[in-house]
Amino acid sequence: MKHLALVLALTLTTPSLFAASMLKYEVEPIIGYERVQKLVPTPHTRDRLVYGVRVTAGVLMVSGEAEYTRATDTESFPLTSTSIQDTDDKARIGLRSTIGMGRLLNFVVRAGAQARQTKSETTVAGFTTTTIAPIRYNPYAGAGLRARLAGNVSFTADLTVVFTDFPNMNRNEYMTTAGFAVSFP
Repeated sequence: MKHLALVLALTLTTPSLFAASMLKYEVEPIIGYERVQKLVPTPHTRDRLVYGVRVTAGVLMVSGEAEYTRATDTESFPLTSTSIQDTDDKARIGLRSTIGMGRLLNFVVRAGAQARQTKSETTVAGFTTTTIAPIRYNPYAGAGLRARLAGNVSFTADLTVVFTDFPNMNRNEYMTTAGFAVSFP
């Protein structure tokens, strides 16, 4: 009877110990580049730098991710004495799957939802007007590569597409990022 209880206890605890050892956490600083379409004063595109952080938790095949990024850019139009400064705050939450391509390289696919709020400050002839747009929610999808450098440190490269006006694919937002990720444990 004692042996049966011991075998049962080991059977019930071994899978949970195994699953706990596979659980990983990853913190990834984000430095990226994005091209956005702007409508003021005339329709045009603008390139800008993005920074933030992504946190991932889960197992290799399915993980949850949360991300926050901020992008700020300023445009000047000297002929009209106009300058425009836009600040975008974005929060993403989603799922990711990692596919191993050997010991040192992984392919990642991800998808989820993004919340975005834009603050725009327009200065014309010394007078500033501030506009804060309502929060917008959009789906996103992306893919990337992870190359293990040493131990728990990896180099990362990603392309993320935010679908802002589906099915019109001309208004998507594209963000490419490169950085380093640190995994725990």
